Amino acid sequence: VVWGGCFGTTTLVCKYNPGRGARRWISEGQVKFIASRKPSPQPRRVDRTMASEQGASSRKWRVHKFGGTSVAEAKCFQRVKSIIESQGDGTLAIVCSAMGGKPKVTDLLLQSVETAARGDSFGALLQAIREKHVDCAESILAPDAAADLIEVIDHDLSEIQDILRAVSLMRFEFEPIRELVSGYGELWSTQMMVALLKSYGMNVAFLDARRVLRIEELLTGPAVMWEESEKLLDEFMSGLAPGTSIVITGYVASTKDGKATTLKRDGSDFSASIFGKLLKASEISIWTDVDGVLSADPRRVPEAQVLSELSYSEAVELAYFGAKVIHPKTMLPAIDAHIPIFIRNTFNPEGGGTRIFETNERTVERKSIIAGFSTVENVAIVNVEGTGMIGVSGITQQIFTVLNNTAVPVKMVAQCSSEHSICFAVDAGDAAAAKRSLDEAFSREIAQGHIHAVTIIEDMSIVAAVGDGMAHTHGVAGRFFNALGNARINIVAIAQGCDERNISTVVSAQDTERALRAIHSSFLLSEITVSVGIIFGDADVAPVTGRAGGALSTARSSRGLPAGAGDFDADSHIGMALLTLLLERRKWLQTRFESDIRVRGIMTKSHMLLSDEPLKSPQQAMEAMAGASDFEQFADHIRTDQLPHSLIVDCSNDPAIASRHAAWLREGIHVVTANIAALAGSIDDYDQIRNERKTGESYYGFETAIGGGVPVLSVLKPLLHGGDSINYIEGCLSSTLSYIFGRLSPKDTGSTGVRFSEALEEARAQGLMETDPMDDILGKVLCA
Repeated sequence: VVWGGCFGTTTLVCKYNPGRGARRWISEGQVKFIASRKPSPQPRRVDRTMASEQGASSRKWRVHKFGGTSVAEAKCFQRVKSIIESQGDGTLAIVCSAMGGKPKVTDLLLQSVETAARGDSFGALLQAIREKHVDCAESILAPDAAADLIEVIDHDLSEIQDILRAVSLMRFEFEPIRELVSGYGELWSTQMMVALLKSYGMNVAFLDARRVLRIEELLTGPAVMWEESEKLLDEFMSGLAPGTSIVITGYVASTKDGKATTLKRDGSDFSASIFGKLLKASEISIWTDVDGVLSADPRRVPEAQVLSELSYSEAVELAYFGAKVIHPKTMLPAIDAHIPIFIRNTFNPEGGGTRIFETNERTVERKSIIAGFSTVENVAIVNVEGTGMIGVSGITQQIFTVLNNTAVPVKMVAQCSSEHSICFAVDAGDAAAAKRSLDEAFSREIAQGHIHAVTIIEDMSIVAAVGDGMAHTHGVAGRFFNALGNARINIVAIAQGCDERNISTVVSAQDTERALRAIHSSFLLSEITVSVGIIFGDADVAPVTGRAGGALSTARSSRGLPAGAGDFDADSHIGMALLTLLLERRKWLQTRFESDIRVRGIMTKSHMLLSDEPLKSPQQAMEAMAGASDFEQFADHIRTDQLPHSLIVDCSNDPAIASRHAAWLREGIHVVTANIAALAGSIDDYDQIRNERKTGESYYGFETAIGGGVPVLSVLKPLLHGGDSINYIEGCLSSTLSYIFGRLSPKDTGSTGVRFSEALEEARAQGLMETDPMDDILGKVLCA
């Protein structure tokens, strides 16, 4: 039981420790205030079983840690039980977090302390905590086992209530009280897990980590007292029967004086790593709600992939740059003991997950070179610039001494070789303090003009690429910056360590997502991953949805199209044939050519369909094409940052669409066209297209628009490149005219030719003609 009193500004809280049979101070002030009544006897814990001797290091352990989402409710506990059962032979150390979900138990406990410190009522919070645990216990445990656990929870809540009354009287949030109260969630969830596993006949024992885990607080955070902790753990383990697994409270620990404390946020993962080292475990599995460490934030990069393997160094870098799966400090004991860490999904236990271990061939020689990408946001750049800094030793030291004295941590540093300027990234909230301190420290240098100014660039983000394979690999930086350049993203600052494991750049905050998607697609997707949009031929036919019969419906049916599928041009099937081909052969193209062709949009002159996912069915796509056409929106959708290449295929014969080709090329979109209006229409459009082909990097494919689709260019180019001269070309390059002439004057002298009108009708019926027959008859196709 904890009691507290307040005399002026002197506060004292003390605790009765039944395990030691004496009161032990949580904190001491100038005045010591001791409770006048004895605490009620503590009811038994659910499990205190101890038997014959066996040391911790004499068995091969595997550590499994289950986070808050893994034990959020009754069905989650059952799922965890099944995972533990599936682990087969061996001795397990199971580390449990407090119950998660909405709301999280740890958050409720901390909120209750904050509420008490304000003098507000905290009863509803404690009641919510009780209901969450009671509902779960009664759902998964037999009535007797549930009653035992609920008795323990009620006793602990009574203790917490006494503590919070003292806090309410003092109107003060005492840090040791926060540490004590916030750790109860792990005690309850762990005991609930023990009771559940015992009910299924498993040989497990409960371990309150505060009995064996001793830590001390350093400037860098909690530090484990390894020798003392190992000795206490061996004492505990000596009382366990052979083959007994242990279920351990995560997050909580004790100080060297035996006071209750915690490992702070993400402490349960840290607990798993600590006990992995203490137990000399063969592996540590962190069970969470994702399939593993992802190559990027999936909320920003839909194409993010689960990484099957990471080195410790890569994982630490990614964790620093915002990867939420595992905290850097979690890995330190495992790194020191050379224990592999596995990140696995409680809700998809069959998934491969991510293995984190030492740098090896698989991490250095991975095909993508880069392991993953991440960001640090809400950053500001502080720039110190001046000609008086050039060649002056000690300037950099003075700058960082000032920042250290101001308690401003630096996230990234960049300096030009001329020493004319140095800039560094800090949290946006620290930028003003950093500038103010530097202005004061260098006021004389600024007044003399040796330092021009200390400036702040706000609304910045750091984007980083991480991978062991970057070291000594040529072209990685070029590929990285080329991806950003193609995405039209300006780089404010650059930094790379000499180990070549990380390239970091500072970009505008508004460009963060685009930058992340651009570099991700450049390294981790197929060499040829293309976002494709197809524009169908269109004769301005009104939508026929709901109509019956008619020539258009007949034409649709003859081509396998559903009646009412938007305003598809009844006289042209090029676009539909292409769409069907790309969708049906997509997997074959991926396998045969390592090309991932993703059709993400289709459009006619009046209707369109845009999809974030690749289209799968031509018929369904046509039926879903309901939105009004918007060429700018269509182009913006096809040109996505998350895919490295974008392509628009123009299967129409519309001069208005052809006039947009140059603009699409200018925006970095490749264009393939069967639209003869682009090459045989306006001379201004033609000149713009030629200019963009010469000066830009986008490809313009137009061979199907000339010579009736005969591959003239692909035949002529090798000849010209080989030094041959083309004197003249002889042939009929129009399939329409070739057919008509053949019908007018058959080669078979015994056959009689047909009338011109009959030959023209036959050519039209066989789909050999353009939408406008005059384009063929007048030779417009040949002119293109």
